This record gives sequence, structure tokens and C-alpha cells, in this order.
Amino acid sequence: MPILKVQDFNRLISKISSVYLFAGEESYLVDICLNKIERFLAVDDLNKEVFYAAESSAEDILNSVQTLPFLSERRVVIVKGINRMKAVDAEKITNYLSNVIETSCLILLYNDNYKKEKILKKKELINKCISSKECVSVECRKQYESEVKDFIKNEFAQKNKTASQDVIARIIDENGTDLLNIANEIEKVSLFVGENKKNITQEDLEKISGCTKEANIYSLSSDIEAKDLKKAMFVLEKLLNEGEETVMILSAISSAVRKMLNAKSMIEEQNMSASEVASSLRIHSFFARAFFTNLQKHKTKTLKESLKTILNADMAIKTGSGDAISALEKAVLFICKTNA
Repeated sequence: MPILKVQDFNRLISKISSVYLFAGEESYLVDICLNKIERFLAVDDLNKEVFYAAESSAEDILNSVQTLPFLSERRVVIVKGINRMKAVDAEKITNYLSNVIETSCLILLYNDNYKKEKILKKKELINKCISSKECVSVECRKQYESEVKDFIKNEFAQKNKTASQDVIARIIDENGTDLLNIANEIEKVSLFVGENKKNITQEDLEKISGCTKEANIYSLSSDIEAKDLKKAMFVLEKLLNEGEETVMILSAISSAVRKMLNAKSMIEEQNMSASEVASSLRIHSFFARAFFTNLQKHKTKTLKESLKTILNADMAIKTGSGDAISALEKAVLFICKTNA
């Protein structure tokens, strides 16, 4: 089967294959494809196992694949970062593709440009995946501008919103074709305008990008990353006194947490280096050292729990069911002070 575009994969997801390869430099698309498969299969933790190719042997991976599922039709085995897999392990996985096990679903993630792979055994694995009838291979390359336009339309549509061509062009002009940054911008502007407004305008973008309180918003994000509760609370109070919208402040808090979560995922799950993460998240080299030093102060579990606190604050702000300022203070307090 020839390698598919992400759009074609979305149309074929109703039929599950024994092996999947998601390969390309656009890690955001790789994550989207993986999440869709996981949601479609709805496999519980007893029938799911995740390996990191740089740290795992082919024997361990294949032993997991050969294990029968427990009270389920399929077992799911995910191998992340196969671009870092050893040649000897890649050869053994390649051999498996000639005799796959139908009770398991093996998902291989190659977070790089697979066309430039130089190690012969890994090239053979990729080629075998693409040519095998038992494997669905999906190309998750960097997107062209025309494709990014469609991506933006779809992202807004999922939030029940529309945007003109001028708005879409401005988003691309300010963010390039980096889908992670674009998705964050779409989330930010959608949060800013609220649920009732359906059409995103140039004015909406200007309000979130040209804010005169930008320095303090950035300072709040930095203080949260540093877990400096005293400074974060001081800046929060200053922003509120200056009349900053509570929803904009919450957006900044949410963006800071999501950026750290994305960085944690890239480091812990994709085995990416700090420089690779900084490049992917567009963190300037001047700020990178401080960011990664601060990142060590946060635990992945706590960051995920922080999103629930942010959601509660969002509901309080939008519904008026609670004190918006108090909700913001609680969110900052939870992120900066918790040691969970």
C-alpha cells in the first residue's frame, strides 16, 4: 500500500490494520494520527504498552506484540521514535512484517524526515512498511501553505467557528506553517472571543497579538514556568488593575502550561533533545536555558492536573458562576505551589 496523506488516513480509519507507520517531521500530525487510532480502538491499559525505540529491544517489543489481548479483540503496542532505533532491532521488526499477528496492532512512530534516513536497516523497515499490505503508512511531513490553510479552516470548524481568508493569511504570516503554534493561536483566539461569537475577525487577532500589556502577560507566563508564586501573584494583580481581560490572562496561563506539557512529551516520550524541543516550540536560544531549567520543577502529572484547574477557572469566567479573579488566583496558586 502506498504511503498515505493524513487526509486519506482520516477516511480509512474505520478499518484497523495490524501495523501502522506514522512518519514525518510534523510531530503535531503524528500525535493527531496516534490519538485517532487510540480513540477508535478504545483499548484499556491492560491491552496497551508503549516503548521508546532508543531504550527498548526488538525482543521486548515483539514479546509484547505476541501477547494475547485480555478480554479484548486487539492488543496495542506503540513504539515511539523509531528514527532512533538500533539497526539490529529495525531488522527484527522488518522481519515481523512478513508474518504479523492479527490480534495485535503495532504502531510505529518515526518523528523525522523518513526520506533522509541513512541507516540501511531502518530504510528497509520503512520501505517494508510502505510496501506491506499489512501496514498502513501515513506521511506526516511539514505542510505546504495551501494545506495549512485547510488545516486552519478545519481547526476553527471543530470549535464551531469560521475565519475569512484575510484572517487565515495573517495567522500563517505570524506563525509560518508550524501546526503546533497555529493550533495554539486558534485555541487562544477562540477562547478570547468566547463560545457565542462564531466568526473570527482581524480585530480579534489584533486584540490578542497587539495587547499593550504584552510585557506583563509574558512576565506572568515566565513566573509560572519558574514556579515563582510571589512574583506571579504580583503580576496577576497588576494585570487586573490595568484592566486586562480575565479571559486573556487565563489564556496566557493555559499557554504556559501547555507549552511545558508539550516539552515534557517531546523529551519523555519522543526522546528529543533540548535543542530539538526548543526549535519545535520556537523557544529563542536566549530564553531556552531558563525554560528547561524551570521545566524540571514541574511534573507531567501535575501539569495535566493543572489543566483541570484552568478549565474550572474558564467555566467560572464564562458562566459567571464564581469569582473570576479568585478562579485565576487559584489556578496560579495550584500551578506554582503544588508538589504533587
